[in-house]
Amino acid sequence: MENKEHLAYVDGLRAVAVLSVLLYHAYIAGDATYPMWTICGSRGVDLFFVISGFCLAYPFLAKWRAGKFRMDRDVYGGFMLRRFSRIAPPYYVALTLFALLALTPFGFPNASHQSTALPNAVHDYFFDLAFLTGKSPLFNASFWTLGIEWRWYLLCPLLIALYVRTRLGFFAVGAALSAAYNFLPLTIADEGTLPCFMAGILAADIAIVRHPWRRFAWIALAIALPVAVAMQLTTTERDLGDPIWHLASFCLVVAGGTGVLARVLTWRPIAMVGVASYSIYLIHGPIIESLVRAGIPPVLAGLGGLAAGFAAYYAIERPLSQPAFRKALEARLTLPVRLRGGTAVQPQA
Repeated sequence: MENKEHLAYVDGLRAVAVLSVLLYHAYIAGDATYPMWTICGSRGVDLFFVISGFCLAYPFLAKWRAGKFRMDRDVYGGFMLRRFSRIAPPYYVALTLFALLALTPFGFPNASHQSTALPNAVHDYFFDLAFLTGKSPLFNASFWTLGIEWRWYLLCPLLIALYVRTRLGFFAVGAALSAAYNFLPLTIADEGTLPCFMAGILAADIAIVRHPWRRFAWIALAIALPVAVAMQLTTTERDLGDPIWHLASFCLVVAGGTGVLARVLTWRPIAMVGVASYSIYLIHGPIIESLVRAGIPPVLAGLGGLAAGFAAYYAIERPLSQPAFRKALEARLTLPVRLRGGTAVQPQA
């Protein structure tokens, strides 16, 4: 199920997230020392993860609050099918584009990968197709989040069901993941980022019930964000499990639908960036790196990446996200099951 009630300010939140990441990549692309404050832009990924949890949980929790919630195999299968039809086509086009460019003088986007052998490149390409993206993707450094996002889709309906059944159990899982990431010697990215997605589930429920607390979320944001920035400026490391950044991202999503902040986030130019944010995220990195290597200043290179993202949105993502295309793709994906006479989720637009 997908959210049929469009929350306009969410596009503004996406814009904040993608512009933060874009600015960060523009400054670190060169060999010169970059301003320390730009490292904070990398935390736009935390905000993206909270937004993802928010958007995917919102329709489920809205039905739950209306007394219509159910979670079974067909609902789960339909959720995964629609996620694939929305996320995979633009990603596959971008991945293939950069893979083909690697065979030209353009080379691999990351200069450190220029001498990568063809068999390794083929191996990485097919692993990326299956969303088994590594920590340092060959064709686009930003693709590492796609694997985490896909694994989140596998767990999302289950965690929503846990939230509905027992809030205490839900919070216990989040706390356990955060503790495991921060205090155990073996850490993986999923442990550090899953609490962000879970925070998005909580933010969605707060928005649905219009909890009075959300009007004061900006106060918590005003406290958490400066603390997070101050701590970030002491290191160049991007700790995926930083609870302060998670809290700041959560507070921003909760506060985003209220007061002056909602009016800023729904301002048309910002909202337009948010609408195209997925394409911008998929495309901007290699474009920026190439422009910076060509001697273009970081800010102008960032604008070039932004423009390329908008072009990709109108040329690729927008046509591939149309209901007719997605419905046809979902029908084709479920065809083998239907031909065998099994039960399959009916494709939906």
